[in-house]
Amino acid sequence: MPSRDEILRSLTGAWNLFLDRPDALRYFDISVEGFWRSFAAILLVAPSYVVIAAAERTQILTSAVEQSFDGGAFFLNKVLSVGMDWIAFPFLLALVVGPLGLSRTYAAFIVARNWGAVLALLPFVAIGLLYLGGILSAEAFNVISMVILIVVIRYSYLIARRALGAEIGMAIAIVLSDLSISILIMGLFGALLPYTSAVS
Repeated sequence: MPSRDEILRSLTGAWNLFLDRPDALRYFDISVEGFWRSFAAILLVAPSYVVIAAAERTQILTSAVEQSFDGGAFFLNKVLSVGMDWIAFPFLLALVVGPLGLSRTYAAFIVARNWGAVLALLPFVAIGLLYLGGILSAEAFNVISMVILIVVIRYSYLIARRALGAEIGMAIAIVLSDLSISILIMGLFGALLPYTSAVS
């Protein structure tokens, strides 16, 4: 587990990466131990995922017409898909960094990506809470979510450019691959563990 000081340093680095500051990477521990400890950042993002899932659940329940909702399947779907999403892209990228010539910076990228996820989810949590509190409508929630997603994609691009040291085209390909894998995982678990069904 990362120490409190390491968490604070890493989140400072993640924020500096968002601001595209040149010294951002010096805040991260990119040793082998730091690489593996960065995956513990999922413990920090877990509450964010809970809020986001609660907002999604509310949307489903308020918009579903003649559909039943399985809360247990919904919970299991989210836990498994988030867990798989957290490790799938780092694993798949590790298989190709050699041929891509990115082996040297792979660890730094994954460390920055993992800690960056903590910050990237915070805006979604904010609007999720506003939606759950009845302050935002479903339409406003969806529109703002899309705007935030664009900002997060730009942030992911900066992480790929600065931490991975990838050229523009490669950085874009990395970001799109990461996003595509996340969508694929959500679709896969949506098919394997459906939580809504038509009422007969």
